Amino acid sequence: MNTSFYNGVAGVKTQQFGIDTWSDNIANVNTYGFKANLPEFSTQFSQVLNSAQNSPTSDDMGLGVKVQGTSLDLAQGELIDSDSNFDTAINGNGWYGFKNGNQNYFTKLGSFNKDADGNLVNENGEYLLGTTNAALKPTNVSQSKLESFGQAYTSDGLQNPKVFTVDSKQDIPLGDVNNQTKINLPDFLYIPANPTKNITFGANLNTEVESEIDPTTNQEVAISSDHFTTGLTNQDGSKSILDMTFTKQFPEQDTGSLWNGEFKILKDVGQKQSDVSYDPTQYFSYPNSNTLYQIFDDQTGTLSFNGTGALTNADIPSLSNDGIPITLSFGTPLDSTIPNSGYNGMTAIKGLGSETKFVSNDGKDEGILEKYEIESNGNIKANFSNGTSSSVGKIAIYHFQNEGGLQKINSNMFTASQNSGKAFFYTKNGLNVNGNSIMTGKLEDSNVQTSVAMTELIIIQKAFDASAKSITTSDEMIKNAINMKK
Repeated sequence: MNTSFYNGVAGVKTQQFGIDTWSDNIANVNTYGFKANLPEFSTQFSQVLNSAQNSPTSDDMGLGVKVQGTSLDLAQGELIDSDSNFDTAINGNGWYGFKNGNQNYFTKLGSFNKDADGNLVNENGEYLLGTTNAALKPTNVSQSKLESFGQAYTSDGLQNPKVFTVDSKQDIPLGDVNNQTKINLPDFLYIPANPTKNITFGANLNTEVESEIDPTTNQEVAISSDHFTTGLTNQDGSKSILDMTFTKQFPEQDTGSLWNGEFKILKDVGQKQSDVSYDPTQYFSYPNSNTLYQIFDDQTGTLSFNGTGALTNADIPSLSNDGIPITLSFGTPLDSTIPNSGYNGMTAIKGLGSETKFVSNDGKDEGILEKYEIESNGNIKANFSNGTSSSVGKIAIYHFQNEGGLQKINSNMFTASQNSGKAFFYTKNGLNVNGNSIMTGKLEDSNVQTSVAMTELIIIQKAFDASAKSITTSDEMIKNAINMKK
C-alpha cells in the first residue's frame, strides 16, 4: 500500500511537469522562431522480487516515475509572409547568430532592423553576425553631392552625412566561424562613375546612296552619309558623345562596298556665341543647334563589306576620351569558321536602309544607394540608382553537430552547450558557405501544432487524474488497515 501511495505521488508530480511543458508550448503557438519542448519521463528504481537465477522470469516492481527531461522539437515551423525588407527565414536547418557583449546567441527568428548606427540588430538590440565586404569604406564626395544626400541639424550645427563606397563585388565568402562581426549598412552609399572604355556598336548602312561628280576633283562622291551617335560616360561622371559618320566610296565595287568612317568624341561646353569664331579643329556644332561641343578626338577609318553586306574588314582607329582610351568594336569580320561572323555588328545589306541594331558600352553613371535587399545565399545587396548592385555583407548561418543539445534561454533564443558542440560552417570548394538558402519576406512561425499539443495535454491530464486516484485509493486502503485493529 505504501508503494502504491508513493507511486501515485510521483505520478502526480511528474504528470504536472508534462502539463506545464505542453501548456508552455501552447502559450507560444504564435511566437516566431519558437521550438517546442517535448517532456520525457523514466521509471524510478525497480525492486527485484525474484532474480532470474531462481526463476525463468525476472520479477520486479516499479517504484514510480520521474522526470527524465525535455527534448527539443526541431521541426521547421510554417513560413509566414512579412512585408519587412529585412525579415527572413532559413529554408532548412541552421541558425542565425547574434552577439551581446562577449556572448553569442542563436535563433531561428530572422527579424532584423537597423539601429541608429546602421547595424543590423534584433528586437533586443543584439547584433546580427556575418561577414562585411572589406571594400566598404568611407569616401569623399563633392559638397553639392553631400547636400543632395541630406544634411542634419545637430548640437554642433549643420552636419554633413558620412558617405561610404564599395566595389561591385556580387558575392562575399564567409570568414572564419569565430571571426564573424556585426553587419553595418550605411545610409549613404555611393559608387563613382565608371568611364566608358569599350563600345560595341551594330548598325546597317544604307547602300542605296546617290552620287554626283565633285566639280573640284572631278570624282564621283556620295550625296549623303549615314550618321550615328551614342553616349559616353566620362571619368568625372559627365557625358560625352561619340559621333560616327559613314560615307560610301564611289565608284562602287563589283564585289561589295567600301565606306569611310569619321569618329569624333564631343563634349558639351555650353551655348555657342554668335559673335565668336570657333576653331573647327577644336569645336563642333550640329546644324540648327546653338550647343557648342569641344572635340576631344577626331579620327578616320574604313569598313569593307562583301556583296551580301557582310563585314569583311574594319580599320578602326584608336580613340581617346579626354585621356581615357576607348576600344570600338563593329562585330566580327566574316570568317567561315565562326558562326554568324560578318553579320553580328555592322552590315551593308541592300534594301534594309540605315538603322541602328544595338549599342552597348561599359561606362556607368555614378550610383547612389536606393535600397538594400537580402539574397537567398545570405548576401545583403545594395542597389544603386545607376542600375548596378554590390554585396556589402553576408549573413552567417551557423550549424551544430547536435542541434537538439542547444540550451534554450528564452522562447526563441539559444546558446551552444557541450551537448550541442561548437558552431561550424559548411564548406564548398574550400570556401565557407551557408549551406541552406534564406527566404526573404518570410518569418518562421512556432513549430507547435495546436492539435498535437492539445491531444498530448489531454492524455497527460488523464494520467494525472489516474495518479491522483491511485493516491486516494491507497489512502483508503491504509485507513481500512488501521481500522482492522479496532
